[in-house]
Amino acid sequence: MALEPVDRVLGTLRKAQWKQQREFGKLQHAWAEVVGSVVAAQAQPTQINSQQVLFVATSSAVWAQNLAFERQRLLAKLNALLNKPLTDIRFSTSQWRSRSTHSQSAKPWTPQSLVMGPDNAVSPKAVTSHQEVFLRWSERVKAQSQKYPSCPQCHCATPPAELQRWSVCCLCAVRPKENDVRSEI
Repeated sequence: MALEPVDRVLGTLRKAQWKQQREFGKLQHAWAEVVGSVVAAQAQPTQINSQQVLFVATSSAVWAQNLAFERQRLLAKLNALLNKPLTDIRFSTSQWRSRSTHSQSAKPWTPQSLVMGPDNAVSPKAVTSHQEVFLRWSERVKAQSQKYPSCPQCHCATPPAELQRWSVCCLCAVRPKENDVRSEI
């Protein structure tokens, strides 16, 4: 058995690594075409390991499960593009990194984005005290509550959904009525 020079061994290893990186680059480039733009916004390939298993990061467990059901179809499409076929695809949320190119609609909703309007955006200047934070919050609540209709009983600002459901604000709805038998017990 002849000994190989170290540079030749390292060169061979580098070649193999570059081939794998080129294959992964080809896969990343074709990913959106293979899976579609909607899925590509929610799932990104992260690596191909030495056993030719493709790891895909997903934005949520729901996406991971849905794509797992499509595993065989995706493998067939991807293997048609690659020189060395993939043996499996594994989906996980663990390495998900949101891309800055995602559209606003692709971002998950937060409770603040559902309730607060654009006029409630956080100002860029730094907040210095807790009291200042409270004052800003109370001003926003006051401004928002001025848009609400008033409760017919107590005349306080009431969200329209409460008036639709109970015809009064939530505080008046739970307050015992004067002629209610339960209030005397």
